Amino acid sequence: MLIQLKVANFLSIKDEVTFSMVASGIKEHIDTNVFNARKDLKLLKSAGIYGANASGKSNLFQAMKFMRYFILNSSKNMQSGEKIRVERFKLSSETDSKASLFEIIFISDNKRYRYGFEVNPSNVVSEWLYYLLPSKKKEEMLFYREDDQYELGKAFTEGKGLESKTRKNALFLSVAAQFNGAISENVVTWFTNLSVVSGLNQRYEIMSDLLVENKNLKNKILEYLKIADMGIEDIVVEKQQVDIETMPKEMHDIFKAVKTLMENQEVPTVTSIKMLHKKYDTDNKVISLEQFDMERSESEGTKKLFSLLAPVVNSLALGTILVVDELDSSLHPLITLLIIQLFNSNQYNPLNAQLIFNTHDTNLLSKKTFRRDQIWFAERNKFGASTLYSLIEFNVRYDASFEKDYLQGRYGSIPFIGKLDFDCELLPGEGDSLGD
Repeated sequence: MLIQLKVANFLSIKDEVTFSMVASGIKEHIDTNVFNARKDLKLLKSAGIYGANASGKSNLFQAMKFMRYFILNSSKNMQSGEKIRVERFKLSSETDSKASLFEIIFISDNKRYRYGFEVNPSNVVSEWLYYLLPSKKKEEMLFYREDDQYELGKAFTEGKGLESKTRKNALFLSVAAQFNGAISENVVTWFTNLSVVSGLNQRYEIMSDLLVENKNLKNKILEYLKIADMGIEDIVVEKQQVDIETMPKEMHDIFKAVKTLMENQEVPTVTSIKMLHKKYDTDNKVISLEQFDMERSESEGTKKLFSLLAPVVNSLALGTILVVDELDSSLHPLITLLIIQLFNSNQYNPLNAQLIFNTHDTNLLSKKTFRRDQIWFAERNKFGASTLYSLIEFNVRYDASFEKDYLQGRYGSIPFIGKLDFDCELLPGEGDSLGD
């Protein structure tokens, strides 16, 4: 469960911004969109970020991706002296020598953790881990690191002796997890389960093996496809060996060479996905199910929804966090709304999975769907730096028209479009041809 994320000096984010999933005291959708994470803490099930193009709303998700990548790879997949691939804010000399900051607060195994680090391209400048046990009111330090100086808390005995094994460009947390530390493994596992996907680049092919191996996943996806009224009755996934005769002639020699190099290994396979649709007779009675090849016959919207349903189903089934960049890309607004409603629903989201997304779809800006604290805005100032704020920060009535007010610029975070001034002399006159 995500509570809060802080980021500074990363991509378009110059000064520290804070994104929070903590529910405010308002009473909107209190029985659905909010859940009790702890006795004294209510969290949101979903949150959407709006903003103009290049406002920086995607960069918050890039920060999550960087944290996840660095935690999972710094100790085992990086070499000594290798540069850390962190991109600092480039439009100010003030940030040239400063480290980038990342801090996240979350709940795992009924414990509240606060983990963060500061890095520059050459080394980890600082790193810290605190936790709050259910029976405590004050968080406890597990470790704090400043360059090559370490302070370990009483509960973090798993870190003793590992200080000297931690490179300057590696995270102490990652090293401790590699040595099977219980607390550090729990934190790393949380980041492993953090799913950040792109609504623009999701491809349905990644689901093929999952559908072959997991019938429950297939049944759940079919359930949601039927709710979405996609006209799909069943899914057929077939694995076939590559047939050289079906390949272009110019590839025959290449394939034979590859096959020779593979020696006795298995012949490569390809996976085909087909959707079954009802076929009707002249009296509109169902007579059979017709197979539609996913690649050739289904729409881009169907492919997009199909590709997104795997992480959606997984997140709902495990109660994890799903972050989607450009959720509404290629999807009808009602389908986008359906995905959001799945997360806000008590019935379909009993484990309190969380959905965080960005979008341009103002149709979703409705009090029927969201609480005011679920709506966020990203805006870039004239100096190129992104800021982040929530609708709850405005003095907005519950019954206000969120969409209308947003498009009128009352909340900021919209593009400023200059007036078009055409030179009529440059346009073709009556009887003129554009080709002349």
